Amino acid sequence: MPSRQLDGDRIRSALAATCRDWQVDVVETTGSTNLDLLARLRQDTSCAPMVRVAMRQTGGRGQRGRAWQSVPGDSLTFSLAYVMPGGPADLAGLSLATGVAVVEGLSDLPLTAPHALGLKWPNDVLLRGGKLAGILIETIPAGPGHIGVVIGIGVNLRRAADVAARIDHAAPSDGSVTSSAAVPATPPAALESVLADPDMSSVLIALAPRLAAMLNRFAEQGFGVFRDDWEAMHAYGGAPIRVIENGRDLLQGVALGVDSQGCLRVATHTGERTVSSGEVSVRLLDASGTPGAERGHR
Repeated sequence: MPSRQLDGDRIRSALAATCRDWQVDVVETTGSTNLDLLARLRQDTSCAPMVRVAMRQTGGRGQRGRAWQSVPGDSLTFSLAYVMPGGPADLAGLSLATGVAVVEGLSDLPLTAPHALGLKWPNDVLLRGGKLAGILIETIPAGPGHIGVVIGIGVNLRRAADVAARIDHAAPSDGSVTSSAAVPATPPAALESVLADPDMSSVLIALAPRLAAMLNRFAEQGFGVFRDDWEAMHAYGGAPIRVIENGRDLLQGVALGVDSQGCLRVATHTGERTVSSGEVSVRLLDASGTPGAERGHR
């Protein structure tokens, strides 16, 4: 089936028009597109900007060292390399801006319910409350006054139930152990619920131009210009949440939004708190103060 394959010629032709100056690399199999691009940047930062997409990744990684659960044709996994001016501090909010671009790109497709897309701080794209896509950002020095950025993105296209089963039986790729009881995973979602027979190439062709434009704009203006859009897409805005660190509650309160650096603002009984991304997770609470079902809205 065409939708279960990557059409390299079609992708390269489309992105040559919409992502000028970008190198486009389409491969059948690799360990990790993120690691591939980090290695390329170490050798030569002039390779960026570049997008690399693989039909199958054997060593894909998600947040906190978790193995990315993907099956060829059922998910789209790709990475982008870009060299930014400045240093690590100048990248504050980049994962949030990336989420905005992903939602915008998916909304360019003929979805039956684009309003069901939302963002969960700091780097998940939700569909009706389930995790549709994840974002992993890694960096590398790129010479004086510059930093190399590699953004890995995985989008579930179909078979959300199979993704859930693989997650339940998976261990972190770094061998560490986390308590799934303490931090229940956000259930997965798949694009097929709002897009008939999602085509891998079409989804990439929709996402890449939005991401390229976001990176150019972020390099010039930072996160501030994306803040209003992110808050409009915030799936948990105004909802009671728990913020979890290392499997334990760091705080509970009402999700307000984000500040100019992309930190999460939370109203607690002792006043407003801000949370930087780090190694934290966010989950909804129901009215009784216990973990509740995920939701999504824009």
